[in-house]
Amino acid sequence: HLPMVSFCLARADGDAAVVQLVHVQVEQNVVPIFQTYISDRQLRHVALNAQRIYGLIEQKFTTGSVESTTVVDEDGNEVTTSQAMDMDDCGFAVEVGGLADVDGAMEEAALCLQHTESYVRFLRHTVGEVNKARELRHKKDADERRLVRERQEWAAGDVPKEASDDYEDDDKAYQPVEIIPAHTQLHEVVAEVGGYYSGIERCLLLASMQRAFIQVNSSISDPRQYTNLNIKGHGTSGDRAGTRALKTSLVETCLYATRRATQRAFATGHTGTASATANFASDCLGGVFLEVIVHRSEEYGVARLKPGEGLLEGSSGLFNNAVLASANNMIRRGAGAGGSSNAAKTAEEHEATRRRIEYGIAYACATMNDLDLAVAHTEQLEKMLQGEVEKGFPSGTHDTEQLVMCVKTLNPVTESLRTAANSAIESLVSALTPRVRSIVSDAVGTDSPNATSFMGTSVMGTVKGASEKAMVRMNYNLDDATYQLLQLSEGFMSRLCTTLDMLVHPLRMHLAPRLADAAFLGILGSAAKRIETALRRCHFTALGALSLDSDVRDLLSYAKDRLDSPELTSNFTLFRACIPLARLVQIARLLQVDDLEDVLDLISSSKRKGNWDLKLEDAKAFLGLRVEFETRKVNELLSISEGDE
Repeated sequence: HLPMVSFCLARADGDAAVVQLVHVQVEQNVVPIFQTYISDRQLRHVALNAQRIYGLIEQKFTTGSVESTTVVDEDGNEVTTSQAMDMDDCGFAVEVGGLADVDGAMEEAALCLQHTESYVRFLRHTVGEVNKARELRHKKDADERRLVRERQEWAAGDVPKEASDDYEDDDKAYQPVEIIPAHTQLHEVVAEVGGYYSGIERCLLLASMQRAFIQVNSSISDPRQYTNLNIKGHGTSGDRAGTRALKTSLVETCLYATRRATQRAFATGHTGTASATANFASDCLGGVFLEVIVHRSEEYGVARLKPGEGLLEGSSGLFNNAVLASANNMIRRGAGAGGSSNAAKTAEEHEATRRRIEYGIAYACATMNDLDLAVAHTEQLEKMLQGEVEKGFPSGTHDTEQLVMCVKTLNPVTESLRTAANSAIESLVSALTPRVRSIVSDAVGTDSPNATSFMGTSVMGTVKGASEKAMVRMNYNLDDATYQLLQLSEGFMSRLCTTLDMLVHPLRMHLAPRLADAAFLGILGSAAKRIETALRRCHFTALGALSLDSDVRDLLSYAKDRLDSPELTSNFTLFRACIPLARLVQIARLLQVDDLEDVLDLISSSKRKGNWDLKLEDAKAFLGLRVEFETRKVNELLSISEGDE
């Protein structure tokens, strides 16, 4: 009823007085209630404990150790921080309270702040309406006086100077009256409660994350901790990236706690509390949360996928070699002994081993999927909070602008998570690089006993005791007969892609599409670098250059077939994403020239299009491998080109 009462008292100039009277009465009754609430709930004591427990939890998950100091708990007993660290929750339940109890207390405090903020906004609105009414009355009175003056001027023809001085105030703009001070005792006590609230909320958020960390880490192999990622690729339904990708409950649990804390703080409508909670959420996500999931991706992800030491086999593929070979031998021994039941049992054990390894790969990939999932959830959280600011806070005020800046601190957190996800994939690619090099060496034949002659003219070289993969080797020094024979045989590139796919396929299936593409590009880049190294030891005829172009096209087609992102279907985008592959394509184009005079045109036109990465030294080296070109002429031609540049 305050606006109506103020309107009725306007004529008596009592509108501002009644607003002040109401606010004084509210302060006299509400401020003691808040002070009693702070005392009864021991907010100051709990906030201090929460601040200390927050520091212990933070040190526990970032450094793993904490300097031992002595503190006194609420019962007067001395407790060292090392003793608190021995507890699963770092003493949160003892010194702050159970998670459910503290969450309920935060709901109560948020409700008190929300009601108070509603009253403050109502009072601010009432003051604004009173000033608007006063401004309208000021304009109306000024118009009436101006009309009287104009009538007097019209009747008298002129107005005396002293009469004009009486109307000088008519042209002055209305100045709003400060009915209620900007900061009152009520504002101070609300700010105090908001400070205690935000500090306890920060500790509650980190304690909720801590419980998720402990629960997930204690049951790393529990299938109940994993669910489908539900982020499918763009490929066909059976072979698209991320078909069997999993995620853990860690990210969603932690981000749910963050979303609940920030939404509750924003629902109070108090900009100071909302700003503090937004900053604390950014600190938790960008600090402890990031540290934990990065550590998990390295320890339970990359380390377990390292070929030869983890779940991926060190040679010849994923599930064969040591595990499958031993299983097959056991099956043969059981069958030879006449024990069909033993053979069936061995087959069951073999299938169980295969499933265990596949699940292990899926669980290891899930730790890296968590990083990509955290990026998406953090972006959604930032958008949600920006919407809350637009809908629930007055626009154009300094406090609201400050709140917007606090919400934007989530953007660097998102970038940190994205960088961590990319770094995890780079670590995985680094771990897989030795295996990729071995695959390429197997395919081109550099590791075979007859490697000294693999650059010879023969297309097939049978080596006694050599594996099937070492029989047909890389060779581009071809004449007509060997070229025709090569068209009828399986080339090294086909075997390379097949063997490489045995390593790539489980990662494509179990990694999120974006991460699967990044991992594949890294693996493809390592393979392309190894192929380029092998090419530097080859000699090329014109037919050999044509064969190289065909092989590189096969590799390019294989790459596009395995990549998920539609953007990478473009050659230009793919070459920018994988420079080693682009270099192979450029080498093949360079070696196909029929005349040395065409080399400069090829290089200059490619540079203008922005798709040339070879240096002149590289061009000299590869053109010198063409048996039809004289090394002296190649050096002279490219030396002239280098001088022109």
